[in-house]
Amino acid sequence: MIRGLQTLTNSFNVLTEKQKNLAANAANTNTPGYKSQTLLSSTTENVGVHNYTGGIEANQRRDIGDIVFSNQLDEAVRNFSSGGLQSTDNKTDLAINGDAFFTVRNQAGDLYYTKNGNFTVNDEGNLITQEGYEVLGIEPNGGMTPISVGTDLEHTFNVDSYGFVHTANQAPQFLYLTQFDDPNGLTSEGGTLFQGANGIPVGQGFQIDQGYVESSNVDMVDVMTNMLQISREFEANQRVLQSTDETLRKATQEVGRT
Repeated sequence: MIRGLQTLTNSFNVLTEKQKNLAANAANTNTPGYKSQTLLSSTTENVGVHNYTGGIEANQRRDIGDIVFSNQLDEAVRNFSSGGLQSTDNKTDLAINGDAFFTVRNQAGDLYYTKNGNFTVNDEGNLITQEGYEVLGIEPNGGMTPISVGTDLEHTFNVDSYGFVHTANQAPQFLYLTQFDDPNGLTSEGGTLFQGANGIPVGQGFQIDQGYVESSNVDMVDVMTNMLQISREFEANQRVLQSTDETLRKATQEVGRT
């Protein structure tokens, strides 16, 4: 009976986490560059079950077989497929056609990678993310530098399809794009930001669209379908819990009578 309650507890915990994950995906349907996440689960190891009802006197061990008592969460997997491009007509919005990432840097100097090109400009005239992180450009020697676009965006700021940023008073700057052989090795740092090693700086080969952002790749049909499935699994576990509760109540009553 205790094992059964543990099994139900584990099932409820797994379903709760999956429900939270689906809710997070749904909440980010309109977040540019958001990559949907799936939680993978598996059953625990089989456990051998036996009793002592064998033999003529029904007191010898009898192996019944294996049974799976519970399930568990294994890992969270991101879907890094591209979302569609959405026109915004905002000059500071940029989208990458391809699997490269924008390279950005926080105030502490930590590097992050994102597909969210919903940028803005700070008081210093540098292109920044919504979190305030600097969008980086690549220098001729391979170094990194903030993309400076000035404050008169209407006249001085333009990004061509190759990723060169053109302003009125300085030489063209090139967006620092980073590509990963296996983006699934990246670590999510919340929202649309990721960190990881072994990134490869890339030059031409990815088209940049100014005035566009990459949409979230969340599929709401899948989200709703999975939500419905989880709801049904919750109901099934609740029925088992009610049955267990009734069994325990009857057992308690029988003990009271004796």
